[in-house]
Amino acid sequence: MPSILAVESISKSYGSAPVLDGLKFEQRPGEFLSIVGPSGCGKSTLLRCIASLMQPNSGSVRHKGNTFAEPPSWLSIVFQDYSRALFPWLTVRQNVAFGLHHIGSRERDERVQAAVQAVNLTHAIDLYPWQLSGGMQQRCSLARSIVVRPELLLLDEPFASVDAQTRIDLQDLVIDLSRRMNLSTLLVTHDVEEAVYMSDRIVVLSTRPARVVEEITVDLPYPRDQLATKETPDFLQLRHQVYTLIRAQAKSNNN
Repeated sequence: MPSILAVESISKSYGSAPVLDGLKFEQRPGEFLSIVGPSGCGKSTLLRCIASLMQPNSGSVRHKGNTFAEPPSWLSIVFQDYSRALFPWLTVRQNVAFGLHHIGSRERDERVQAAVQAVNLTHAIDLYPWQLSGGMQQRCSLARSIVVRPELLLLDEPFASVDAQTRIDLQDLVIDLSRRMNLSTLLVTHDVEEAVYMSDRIVVLSTRPARVVEEITVDLPYPRDQLATKETPDFLQLRHQVYTLIRAQAKSNNN
């Protein structure tokens, strides 16, 4: 089966400062892939290149075999800062429907209702973002991302700004949505435990300029549970493996 995403030896610099150095990996359709690495290694720059929000200096990013100068219509992004991602003057219903102006009103209403229901926000559909908690705002962002029926969902540290319990709830919600919708999902996160818990595979990056250190298969069974899964020897071993790789990179950068 062809890859939905192929990052082909991309490099990126800001002026004379190299950020990405020959990064190469692929993502299969329906796969949940996480990107982790030391702080400041270039994960957000990589995500922008993947989303076609910026172009690499060399190499290429291919979606289903093609390159794009701007984000393809079947790609969605959820950012960390939900407070800036939503339009404060629009209700949940209107925010979720924002990208659906090209379809008829009946289909638009049906898709909005289904997306809002999928993220458990039906009771708040006519509220404004300022009337919602942080977790509810991020669920609204998720609904707006899935309502366009994407094939690839990019998540840029989407749970970093919410409290611990909300983070757990959102992790389980995203896993459920990804599996039910057969979404190819790419998560950029600094949280190793989160990456191991949510992913099918993890790409570990080096310090800047970032390159791929290792790709790790996460062979943990579904459904996953926040307590039971994280207490298994396999989970603990994978977490240790990823932590060890990242710590080794951080230490090498300090020497």
